[in-house]
Amino acid sequence: MHVHDLIAKIEMEAPPECAASWDKGGVQVAGGRSQVHKLAVGLDPTPGLIDQALEWGADFILVHHPLAMKPDFPSRPDSRYHHVLGALFRHDAWLYAAHTSLDTQPDGPVQWLARALILQHVRVLEQTGKQVGRWFRILGATDAVAGVGRALAVQSGIEIFQQHAQTLEVVCGPAQSALVRKAVDDDASGTLRMISQELDTPSKNVGFGFVGELPSALSWSQFVQTVEGLIEEPLRTVAGVVPDQVRRVACCPGSGASLLDRAAKSGAQVYITGDFKYHDAQMAEELGLLVADVGHFRLEERMMAFFAKDLRLKLEEFAIEVAFIPGHDAFTHRFLEERPA
Repeated sequence: MHVHDLIAKIEMEAPPECAASWDKGGVQVAGGRSQVHKLAVGLDPTPGLIDQALEWGADFILVHHPLAMKPDFPSRPDSRYHHVLGALFRHDAWLYAAHTSLDTQPDGPVQWLARALILQHVRVLEQTGKQVGRWFRILGATDAVAGVGRALAVQSGIEIFQQHAQTLEVVCGPAQSALVRKAVDDDASGTLRMISQELDTPSKNVGFGFVGELPSALSWSQFVQTVEGLIEEPLRTVAGVVPDQVRRVACCPGSGASLLDRAAKSGAQVYITGDFKYHDAQMAEELGLLVADVGHFRLEERMMAFFAKDLRLKLEEFAIEVAFIPGHDAFTHRFLEERPA
């Protein structure tokens, strides 16, 4: 598969236009390879993960976190930044970060915990935008229009109305707009022209975090047992007011302290997130909300594992190998040995 076709597939799941304005996602390092046979997926572009992916033979490495939020010159040869850039350049490999563009997609892997808990009536916690369906009219030479029609006919979520040989009208859902644009961009004749307009429907809200209801209320101890079974480790930090029962659950994978007030206003009894601080814990008490900090790494590492699984299925027909490269939690639990009496 051509590298630009792979990027288009990734951006169907993580549209760049849905990323936060401050984000530095997208292509981090452009490699020299035009064809992708092996795709490695992981959470952080650490030297260890990059080296492991390249040793496996990855042509393209997809991570969640950008290489640097404030890119700078690789002026220190002993830095992680220098190591990663050097390794990628030596192997002519690509590095791409799907960060907040992935975080804001409610249908994507970011909601893996909602699906695992079988949450119902799930909605976005902080809406940042709306993706809408689009209408396209494509005009051009007969052969070029026919070629676009054939390319789009095999795609789900796209409805084609052909008026005559040199005009094609297309209606598609929010996730398919990129496919229509790419089909036009890929035409080599240079004769195609396109106009487009947003539709009222279909549409979906995008944004950070989610909130939903459990199928039935659980006691706090039952809920803790369920969550710990899913994340495969004990809850790291708990703050706020312990509820008698848990029915509504809010969650923001990654750093979710900024959504604490929204979680409380949503009516959730429990808010699951990462990177919680002391004053955030005090606020949770004031709001009467129980906050469970399960760790930034734990929530998003699992998210990227699901993303890798999803991409493996979608890229199977293109004979692309997809490997998930496990990361490392920077927070390790260390216990001092008991001193002798």
